[in-house]
Amino acid sequence: MEQVVIRRLKPGTLAPYRKAAKAKGRSLEAELREVIETHCPKRTKNSADLLRISDDALALTPPDGLGEASDSTLLIRWDRDTGGGRWIDDGWDDDAAGR
Repeated sequence: MEQVVIRRLKPGTLAPYRKAAKAKGRSLEAELREVIETHCPKRTKNSADLLRISDDALALTPPDGLGEASDSTLLIRWDRDTGGGRWIDDGWDDDAAGR
């Protein structure tokens, strides 16, 4: 368990926390613990790490026929143009199948 002591708070700083703790039926310590734990700063990555992660992911992407990294533009266009494949003649009689 970690502990901390905070000194020299301005007068009245803890009053809203006391009020919130009382409304929730718990101690001031429990209220402050929840505030600290739920408002923990997020860990950030520097730009070099993000570029490395991006390059690693790109290296896993298979090249398409043009020798470039796969581009989702063609897949998105096909999906939009065919309604997700619903408007392609696949040889089935959709009316007979109840679709």
